[in-house]
Amino acid sequence: MKRTIILISILLIALPLFSQNLQDNPDYRESLRYKQLSEEALEEGDYLQAKEYAELSAEYARKSDEYVAMMLAKYRANQLLRRADSLRSQVQRSGRSTEDPAVFAEAAALIETARGLYTGEQFAQSSDASRNAISMLEETFGGARTVESDLPAAYVVRRLPGAEDCMWRIASYDFIYGDASAWRPIYEANKEKFPQPSNPDLILPDMVLTIPERSGESRSGVWVDGEIRASAP
Repeated sequence: MKRTIILISILLIALPLFSQNLQDNPDYRESLRYKQLSEEALEEGDYLQAKEYAELSAEYARKSDEYVAMMLAKYRANQLLRRADSLRSQVQRSGRSTEDPAVFAEAAALIETARGLYTGEQFAQSSDASRNAISMLEETFGGARTVESDLPAAYVVRRLPGAEDCMWRIASYDFIYGDASAWRPIYEANKEKFPQPSNPDLILPDMVLTIPERSGESRSGVWVDGEIRASAP
């Protein structure tokens, strides 16, 4: 019996913790519901039922983890694809695509491959294809970039289809930090701009957020809807 209680306790403690914005999915809510049921059953001395509920809670938490990881991969792939598309357009508008048409055509083909992979929900592969296209375009036509740095010093918050930018999503972008959990330095550097400075979840479209440099980084320009510009609009 003691081992059963210990196992239940481990299952309950081991449930993953998410930021508030990541909790809004059905699997996570089910995980919380079963966790509550398990705790109630444990208090009532029904250890077998408590164990069953704790295992169900852990299983739904695992599914929620998978969902969150998939969504982050999707956001990252989408941003890389937009960046690759934007860079291709910049090169084309500048007229520099004629300097090496074979490389430009190969990069354009990679972008379309990335788009197809994204549509097919193969987000990691789509990100790889976009990165390769970006690398080819920057190495061959680097002068077409709006600013010298690939890493923006500021970011203009966007209104996304069906949602809005949030701190964890912004931090997860490859050109920001590539890590959703690294949102706090951005918040600390900008919280006085927030409608409610104590609430990092409330940001509004068109806010310009300063992106603090990390060790070894050099940032310049402003990321505006897919491209890095010298200044905000």
